[in-house]
Amino acid sequence: MYLNGGQRPPFCILLFWCYYFLIMDKSTYQDKKIVLVMGTLGSGKGTQSDKLAETFGLYHFDTGPFLKELFASNDPGITKEKAEYESGKWVSPEFVTKNVLEKIPDILANHNGLVFSGSPRTLYEVEQELPVFEQLVGKNNILVFYLDLSETESIKRSTGRLICEKNNHPIPNLPEFQKIRENGTCPEDGSKLIRKELDDPIILKSRLSEHNSRTLPVLKYLKDRGYKIIEINGEQPIEKVFEDIVKNFQ
Repeated sequence: MYLNGGQRPPFCILLFWCYYFLIMDKSTYQDKKIVLVMGTLGSGKGTQSDKLAETFGLYHFDTGPFLKELFASNDPGITKEKAEYESGKWVSPEFVTKNVLEKIPDILANHNGLVFSGSPRTLYEVEQELPVFEQLVGKNNILVFYLDLSETESIKRSTGRLICEKNNHPIPNLPEFQKIRENGTCPEDGSKLIRKELDDPIILKSRLSEHNSRTLPVLKYLKDRGYKIIEINGEQPIEKVFEDIVKNFQ
């Protein structure tokens, strides 16, 4: 029986498993970490992942910009996935998983580990990716954080947040960022601040529905597999949220 409910994984993923489990030295990355920062829309996953990456020398793997870059290539072979992405729907788990696993070896070889913001997003993804993560760094080196945020606050933050045009640095819709927002340029790279296309109110409702139906089962799967979900109050100021995360970063 296969992990994804009896459905055979795509052949490319089977090849990855063979590579990881049979060829790669099992102890290669035992001193590195994989961190999953999860939470609803607008909970600050990207902001906190950026801070973790900078503080601990991790690579921030944000599937949003990653997919946006893939779809910018206009590859005719990914037309269907691109259309789903632009409509606010989530891209097929098989497509995401394949592309995530292709990136992992180089990332771990060149950083102290990596932090995912909002990924794995579906049950299929976590079932396929987590065993590989465990094999690479060891179960004890995988941390899971959940930034808790009410739906009302989620909508408020998501419809008002900005990102920089060049590197997608997040500029939250919070009082401490008001001067930056008024200035209209990113303090990190000087590029123009823009609104995320996926934060359009109509698209946002679809994304919230997708989150509830797909992401919550991922948390249950992680718990059932013995992982402690470290819940953080996401409605606190950014620095307090980060302080709480660091307290649990072992």
